[in-house]
Amino acid sequence: MTRIFCRNKEGRERGRDSQEKARKVRLFCIRLVICAGIVYCTVYGILYQYAGRLPKDRILHNIYIGNTDVSGMTAAEAEDVLRRQLDENRQKKVTMAVGRRSAEATLEELGVGYRDIGGLVQAAEDYGKVGNLWSRCWKVRRLEKKRVVLGESLTLDYDKAEKVMTERAVPLADHAEDAQIRREEGEFRITPEKKGQTIDIKGSISVIEQLLNEGWDQGAVTVKMKEKPEKPSVTAEELEQIQDELGTFSTDAGGGRRWLNLKRGSGMLDGSVLMPGQKLSVHDKTAPYDADHGYVEAGSYEDGQVVDSYGGGICQVSTTLYNAALLAELKVVERHPHSMPVSYIELSRDAAIAGDYMDLVLQNPYDAPVYIESMIDDENRLRFTVYGKETRPAGRKLEFQSETMTAEAYKVIYKENNKEPLGSVVCVSEPHEGKTARLWKNIYQNGKEIGREKINSSKYEKTDKIVEVGTATADQRAADYVREAIESQEWEKIEEAINAVTISDIQETEY
Repeated sequence: MTRIFCRNKEGRERGRDSQEKARKVRLFCIRLVICAGIVYCTVYGILYQYAGRLPKDRILHNIYIGNTDVSGMTAAEAEDVLRRQLDENRQKKVTMAVGRRSAEATLEELGVGYRDIGGLVQAAEDYGKVGNLWSRCWKVRRLEKKRVVLGESLTLDYDKAEKVMTERAVPLADHAEDAQIRREEGEFRITPEKKGQTIDIKGSISVIEQLLNEGWDQGAVTVKMKEKPEKPSVTAEELEQIQDELGTFSTDAGGGRRWLNLKRGSGMLDGSVLMPGQKLSVHDKTAPYDADHGYVEAGSYEDGQVVDSYGGGICQVSTTLYNAALLAELKVVERHPHSMPVSYIELSRDAAIAGDYMDLVLQNPYDAPVYIESMIDDENRLRFTVYGKETRPAGRKLEFQSETMTAEAYKVIYKENNKEPLGSVVCVSEPHEGKTARLWKNIYQNGKEIGREKINSSKYEKTDKIVEVGTATADQRAADYVREAIESQEWEKIEEAINAVTISDIQETEY
């Protein structure tokens, strides 16, 4: 019994000792936390007061944006300084190196500017003032030892840079060369294509931007332009498909100065190659029509009259090509009739060229390229021939038929000319009937008609015959007598009046 009692007493004493130790540990921890809290609050308070004394509306000391020191400035002042610095830098030269060749441009031409100048200045103003207190104070402390440089975030205007690079740098690259084809002495000769390099404009812009934003000293810049492989758009393999005559047509080339324009205009079209889906504008290929480009003055239509103008006859070139294209069954995108019928082709088979509002535009509808040959042959015929790969059925034949729908007779109009002698009679315009017509394509297979398609409808304005009757004389009564007859618009009365008032015989002519 005595031993059991003693053991219980010893256990109770050890429990009281453990509880006392635990209580002391708790008190120590509480005191430690309180002390740490006091220290933290004291330090935080000191740092808070320190941070609170920093200027709120000015950038802290030792802060740079790029190479520009903006220390102590307000946001407005810093933005103004940056803009003025940018204006100076816009005149700095950028040398765009392409291999051994180079081209220059100013940063202004490339459209240099800040990506976000407002945000950039705000970042400088917020440095050391935004974030938790410890981070802010660490940043401020850092400024006392070392400058902080914020990137300028300069960027180029893509459209401006692309335009400048396309005009100045791209031509310097060793470009791919398309395969070429020429028809000489009745045979096709092909020059193979060549692979090359072109400028990677997007990549080159990125290179320049990176250079400007990474340690640029605000001086002149030399950059090696980024290049990328370039494939030729026309290959010898594609041109080798051109073997067959698809359509040919000719008109009488005539002579004189007009012949020279036919030679010049057709020569500009000779050798043209149309890849699948590609279009050809006769105007764009042959213009401008002036002496500097080999054209002479010759007859052409203007306001229903025949006048001399540079390139007169170019419409016969487009008309002859139009008919060859119809036989080759190229797609006609645009075609216009003349204002009045022409002598060298049937109605609705003509194709007029006038300024930039009347053009002949053809398109290659085939999967293989086509080649256009033109010449004035030994029989003085202006001839166009379209070559390509024949895919139409054997035995297919086309026939084009012009159909006149309506005709409007021209009128004879008599006008007074008070500067010509009394009784003189002069025809000053070439008359033409007004007509409407349409063109049909008849399709034959092995001699049998299998289809008929309307190709176009054309309208030709009539041109009246203008006859001027002179009334210049000192005898006012005689002039009035003839003038009254002119107003009747009847030739018999006009002729009678002329014979009555003139002393000398006037040669009579039927009008």
